[in-house]
Amino acid sequence: MNKDKSQNLILNMVNFYTLFSVEFIDLIPDLTNSEITPLLSRILNFIHFEGTTTATKISKKLNITIPNTSRSINTLNKLGYIVKKQDENDKRVIYLSLSAKAINLILSVAGAGESKFLDKFKVLSENEILELSHSFLRLQELLIKIRDLNLQDNKKKS
Repeated sequence: MNKDKSQNLILNMVNFYTLFSVEFIDLIPDLTNSEITPLLSRILNFIHFEGTTTATKISKKLNITIPNTSRSINTLNKLGYIVKKQDENDKRVIYLSLSAKAINLILSVAGAGESKFLDKFKVLSENEILELSHSFLRLQELLIKIRDLNLQDNKKKS
């Protein structure tokens, strides 16, 4: 990719993220309840968006200290919201993913905010909504491809 195309891609990504954040960031589910603190909610949402991840990644991306991340992960594990799986090759690496309990919590909270979310789209036609939906699906597929191929490439280099 030439320099102009790469700069254009980065500019478009930044502009999209900024606009999306302003319009929709408040729609990310707030999972706080009697068991889940705001910090634990942030971690659950991160794992939900990231997919299987590690404590180190959570710590770096959410700017949380390693000890605090570790305590939070242990709490989420004891409460049954995450599943830990040890890497087969490197026993020091623990992969974290959401449990069925966490997914059910996210779905219930997201469902409650659905009408607020859908109100934003009343101004679009059915065709525009369909086009937007397909665009988001395609964007998601490409981002997952980028993530997975880079993850595989990094594992090969290790």
